[in-house]
Amino acid sequence: MWALYKKEIFSFFRSMTGYVYIGFFLLVAGIFFMAFNLQGGVAEFGYVLGNTTTVLLIVIPMLTMRLLCEEQKQKTDQLLFTVPIKVWEIVLGKYLAALTIFAAPLAILALCPLVLSLYGQVPMLESYSCFLAFLFMGGACVAVGLLVSSLTDHPILAAVGTFALLLLSYLANGISGMIGSAAIDSLVGFSGAMVLGALLVGLLSKSKTGALAFLIAGEAVLGAVYWLRPSIFEGAFANFLGAFSMFGRYYDFVDGVFDLGHLIYYLSVAVLFLIFTVQAVKRRRRSDSSIYVCVMCILVTAAAVLANLIAGQIPGRIMKYDTSSTAIYSLSAQTEEIAAGLEQPVSLYLIAPRGEEDETLTRLLERYEELSDQITVACIDPVLSPDFVSQYTSNKVSDNSILVVGENRVRVLRNSDLYPSSYDYETGGISSYFDGEGQITGAIRSVTTKELSTLYILTGHGENELTEQFQNALEKEGIELKNLNLTGAGQVPEDADCLMLNVPVSDLTKEESESMGQYLQNGGKLLLLTGISAAEQPNLELLLSGYGIRPQQGMILETDGNYCVPSYPNFLLPQISSDAITDPLIQEDALVLLPNSHGIEIMEDKRSTVDVKALLRTSQNSYLKTDTSTLSYEEGDLRGPFNVMITASEQTAYGETKIVWISNSNLLTNEMDEMVGGNNTDLILNSLGWMIEQDGGISIRPKMMASQPLRLTSAQAAGWGALFGILIPAATVIFGAAVCVKRRKQQ
Repeated sequence: MWALYKKEIFSFFRSMTGYVYIGFFLLVAGIFFMAFNLQGGVAEFGYVLGNTTTVLLIVIPMLTMRLLCEEQKQKTDQLLFTVPIKVWEIVLGKYLAALTIFAAPLAILALCPLVLSLYGQVPMLESYSCFLAFLFMGGACVAVGLLVSSLTDHPILAAVGTFALLLLSYLANGISGMIGSAAIDSLVGFSGAMVLGALLVGLLSKSKTGALAFLIAGEAVLGAVYWLRPSIFEGAFANFLGAFSMFGRYYDFVDGVFDLGHLIYYLSVAVLFLIFTVQAVKRRRRSDSSIYVCVMCILVTAAAVLANLIAGQIPGRIMKYDTSSTAIYSLSAQTEEIAAGLEQPVSLYLIAPRGEEDETLTRLLERYEELSDQITVACIDPVLSPDFVSQYTSNKVSDNSILVVGENRVRVLRNSDLYPSSYDYETGGISSYFDGEGQITGAIRSVTTKELSTLYILTGHGENELTEQFQNALEKEGIELKNLNLTGAGQVPEDADCLMLNVPVSDLTKEESESMGQYLQNGGKLLLLTGISAAEQPNLELLLSGYGIRPQQGMILETDGNYCVPSYPNFLLPQISSDAITDPLIQEDALVLLPNSHGIEIMEDKRSTVDVKALLRTSQNSYLKTDTSTLSYEEGDLRGPFNVMITASEQTAYGETKIVWISNSNLLTNEMDEMVGGNNTDLILNSLGWMIEQDGGISIRPKMMASQPLRLTSAQAAGWGALFGILIPAATVIFGAAVCVKRRKQQ
């Protein structure tokens, strides 16, 4: 077999076939490499190979059309049959030779991710898993071409036949989406497939009788099953046709999913068509009967189908691995802990039309379903089930949104919540994120919690509105928001776990101050955000002074460049002190951004029972301006450091009073929060978690949808592009031409 393998390898390079194939493939791949990676800055190389899949429709027929049909045409196959090797060795030797030639340009392209790694972080595991998948896919395609080559002695006919089969596989997913789901549509489709199957049996067995018998038996079985249970056929042919898509499976690897099931599929297709080829060659020699060939083909087909069915039943945690650059399909330990502790069922419904499901969401939902028997997942087509969503919500739900249904309540996760985006101040572009795990895990905990924590937002004083982004973050944490006007209510409701006063412009009334004071004395919690204000707020200040804290009016300016945004001394990046609230930020070496802050003074005559801590403070080089007509330091301006975030707590007979005070009016605006990667929001959520004493806040951050872009200069991109897109392909063809010319001269 190995002698035949070497002979076939040399035959590719005795002519221009091998050189032209390698040069052409490298040329096409090089063009995409320049466009996507070098010019576009995309770090993932799998997209390059993904765009060359269409090239396989051309190059595979070119590689395989002469493998066996040329032997038949020139009658040299009879010489092969006289040598002491078996038919399967002949077939395997030719197959391995063609596969080696197919893999040759891949070996050169394997250098590309290494080149890209010089200019940024490249997901190597994802990139090289794409190489492996592409090799397996190419192996399956070569096996198809080898079979077609064995069925005719005309190379052009073999090439056209291989192209037709590969094109059908390439279009399989698209065609399946166009086929109706009605049972009669599937019956017609299966009947047509049975005709093609009978044609293949006839070609392999050289028996019209066998092919006709296969067709009659198959059609009879289809008719009987349809008559007994027509519901089985609903949507069945579309799924059946989708199973023939060799090319569609590759894109799962590009998306960052290493699926062993797909590799098994490619391997089974290659083995199946190689066995078909062996049977076709044997039948041509008339060494096996037609019945034997038919039975053998049916058995190996059944074995291949069975192998893939078994692979499909193996849990995804064994068969599928997350190779994406940002691990968007992996679940954190926190999610696993919450799922393991579920004591009631939770249903996750993906709302999307059939065939339009977001694959990222479906893959993630599969992981959730595997975590716990309490979690069930289903896809609901709003067209087929128009009243399903209205059972749970009266609001309109967009496609590829998720309903999380528990025994206590329902959460709707809009698609825009699952895919948040933010402005990148460094690049000037929009960065897309995936918050699937954080949103789903937060919703699961929310719908299974017996009582949600309630945060009352005080109104009536010109307070800032909470951003939708922050409200979503609170909902994700299982915190319910309610508005409260103390003037009308008279007192704080009993179900209030915490009050939030978000940058009041006007002062509290005396009655409001007394109501809040009574609430705090009874172990209440207050989250206070204040800004620089010209208006005096004596009632609010009196309330706070009872806990040994008061404002220092004016705007803080920072002169230490380590603690402010460059060129913006009023945009503070304060020092963070260790505490239960701030430790998660310190561990991540995170920054919080506080523009236009005033100071918070800790009074010396506070009660001894009140514990006050400064969590955020400026440097000693900062100063406080009460007159902002000039921002320069003037004599009389107070020197730092200044406290810009404090906590105050006191144990009472009714519980522990807790206050968190941050001196900033823009802390929760989207612009400020995004400049520090959401750390401002995390600071507030951590503060609420400390006050409410909520167990296990959701600390799962959104993940970027793609790797950080590569940074190449135009000269670097042009240089590598010329090397891989022009010089190497051209050198391959020129070298091949020189070798062929030299050989002809020697002859």
